[in-house]
Formats: sequence, C-alpha cells, structure tokens
Amino acid sequence: MTIPDVCGRSLVVVLALLAACVLQAANEAPADSPTAAEELKALRDQTIIQSRVSIDSEWDQFDGGAEKAKWTLAGLWGWHVREGQDAGLRLKVPLVYNRSDESSGQKDIGGIGDIEVGGGTAFRLRDNWRTGGGIELHTYTASNPALGDSMWRLKPAWGVAHDFTKWLTVTFNAEYNYSIAEEHNAPPQRYTELSLPATFILPCDWAVSTNYKAKVDFENGDQWNHTVNLGVSKHLQQTPVILSVILEKELPYTNKRFEVNFTMTYYFER
Repeated sequence: MTIPDVCGRSLVVVLALLAACVLQAANEAPADSPTAAEELKALRDQTIIQSRVSIDSEWDQFDGGAEKAKWTLAGLWGWHVREGQDAGLRLKVPLVYNRSDESSGQKDIGGIGDIEVGGGTAFRLRDNWRTGGGIELHTYTASNPALGDSMWRLKPAWGVAHDFTKWLTVTFNAEYNYSIAEEHNAPPQRYTELSLPATFILPCDWAVSTNYKAKVDFENGDQWNHTVNLGVSKHLQQTPVILSVILEKELPYTNKRFEVNFTMTYYFER
C-alpha cells in the first residue's frame, strides 16, 4: 500500500469520526462556554486577537501523483491596548516536503519554507461588530527554491466581522499581495484575495466553518480564481486546545486535486 493510499484512507476515517461526533453533539444540550466559543471563532476571524501557538499540517495532491506536505509552526502574541482595542504580532515558520511524481524524474525535496511575520490591530465597534487588520511580510527564506516563492512579498489586509447570533459569525476580509523583490527570475506577483469565512458554533464546544475565497491576479490579465473549503473544529474540555480539519478545493479545475489541513491550536487564556 502506497503512502497516498494510507493518507487517503486515514483521512476518510478521521472525517467519518468527526462527522459522527458533530451529529451527536448537535443533539445534545448546548454547553455554556463563551470562552471556548470565542476561541473557536478566532480560528477564522482576524478581528479576534488572542495569544496562541499552533501547528498546522497541510497535504496537497496534484495530478500525476505529485504531493506536497507542509508543517507550519505559528505563534500569535496579543495584548490589550485600550478599551475595545487589541493588537498582536504573528510569526509563521513552515517545513516543506515535495514528493514528485514518477514520470518527472525529479528528486524529493524537503526543508524550510518561506517564513512570514506580521502585526495588526482589532477594534470592537459594538457587541456584535468588530473590525481589524494589519500587514504581513512574506520573506524568502526557503532552503531550496522549489520550497518557496522566490520573492519577498507584502500583504496588507483588513476585515469586518458580525455576530448574527451567538452561534453564527460571518467575516469579510480583503487582502492585497504584491512582491517587492524577486529571486531566481521569479515573475512579480500582484493580486487581491477576498474571503467570506463563516463559523457555526455547535453544542459541546464544536464548530463547523465554511469559507469562500476569490483571487484577482492583476499580473495575469485580471484572472479570477475561486476556492471553497469546509472545516470541523473541536474545543477540548478542561484545556484551551482546539483540533480542526479543513478540506479545500480550488475552482475552476486546476492541477491541485484538493488540500487537507489538520491544525492543533493552544490558547494562552487571559
């Protein structure tokens, strides 16, 4: 049995167990845990700044059998600025492994990817309205050009979030990406990403999230690309740890069949 078969079957088992647990949780009485609900929303809502560390495992499968695995260690340090305002600094350090398909004849490559650093602030406008944003620097630190983007890129972003109910939060985000320095003859990048993530809080500290992303590539004839994803998250009892799984698919069809993310997040509660 090959590695992709093992990963694929394991993923099916994990998703089946998560789905069964979510259905069971939906039939139970809601848990009175506002802290857990806030931390579940913070996974998708950049207007909620809470100190945390996380490790994200990403697996991409492409046509022809090529695969890419990335493990990202991330940390967010947040602090209270004044009444109704928080600020934070973020760091992401990825480890990447590329597995080529047999027909390409290329060797498998592994190493450090492109590190990202950023900072931002968030404001609570009302009890159910928030806004926030910041800027992030995508650095070229990959140990091999095949493991990174071969460029330095700035990513200013802003978002607005609204709690329609205690169990539904929707956020609108706008992010502008543009390269400021390219290496190895990489083409310049300049594009905008618009996203609309939504989080549904379920009983017993479960959550289901959806996200639609649209990308406008200004360096490629203003081409539009679309991405949809679906995630399930669980806040563990008696500990500020959240486990989540996300399935993502690009539209229209690309050479990437799908993307799977498994993330474990630990919150430093105030």
